[in-house]
Amino acid sequence: MQLRDVLAALGARFISPNVDPRIEVRAGFAADLMSDALRYDLSGALLVSGLANPQVVRTAEMADVAAILMVRGKAPTPETLELAEEIGIPFLGTELTMFESCGRLFGAGLPACKLFHGN
Repeated sequence: MQLRDVLAALGARFISPNVDPRIEVRAGFAADLMSDALRYDLSGALLVSGLANPQVVRTAEMADVAAILMVRGKAPTPETLELAEEIGIPFLGTELTMFESCGRLFGAGLPACKLFHGN
């Protein structure tokens, strides 16, 4: 699934400037507790979160995430957005809840991330 498909499924928007809508996301994962995210293989994935501080970007960087989707109409702080731009991780945003966002994405064919073995 490409980021443009994510936008269409959710009625979402790009928060980051100059994002290539053709970026591929291979799976999805949702969490506000970033330690949970590190238990899963998020490489190339869409990280769905309501966490708007730099911690979400640092976690996404460590996990090699393709993009971050902010839910519930939240927006990253300017510091967080700047860090994401430096690293090259785009932010998307939607007014939908995390639950509805995940349901729509799964229904559109985006699979869930897999748990790392041994965790």
